[in-house]
Amino acid sequence: MELEMVREVVEKRCPFAAQAGMRVVSMDSDTVELAMEETPENLNAFGLVHAGAICGMAETVAGMALFRHLDPSRVLILNTILNIRFTHPPRGRLSSAVRVLPEEARALMEEFEKNGKADKAIDVKVFDAKGNMVAQAQATFRLVKPF
Repeated sequence: MELEMVREVVEKRCPFAAQAGMRVVSMDSDTVELAMEETPENLNAFGLVHAGAICGMAETVAGMALFRHLDPSRVLILNTILNIRFTHPPRGRLSSAVRVLPEEARALMEEFEKNGKADKAIDVKVFDAKGNMVAQAQATFRLVKPF
C-alpha cells in the first residue's frame, strides 16, 4: 500500500483517527510513522493527553504498519489484545514509528492462507515532542477473512 493510501485510511476513512488529529508523518518500505497533536478533545481532566487517545494512537500506528503490506480485499486485521504501560506524563504532540518487515507480513499471510487466521504481535513506543517515551505497548492483531 502506498503512502497516499495509508494517509487516506488514517486521516479520512477512520473517523476516530481523524477526530483525534492523527496524521501520517512518513512511511518507507518497513516503517510507518504517525503523529497526534494535542487538542482539547484529547486531554484528560488534568490537562494531559488522555490515556485512551494514546491507546488509540498505538493501535492505529501498529495496525497501519502491518496493514500497509496486505491486500484489504483478501484480509482484514482486527486488534485483539493491547497491552500498554504509561511511562511519562504525556504532553504536546505525540509520535510513534512502527516497523513491520515485508517478510514478516508474507509469513503471516502464509499462515492465514493455511489456517484461515493468523496473529501478529507488534511492539510500539510513543514519544512526546521532547523525545520522552510516554508509553510502551504491544498490540496483537488477528488476520481474518473480510466480512
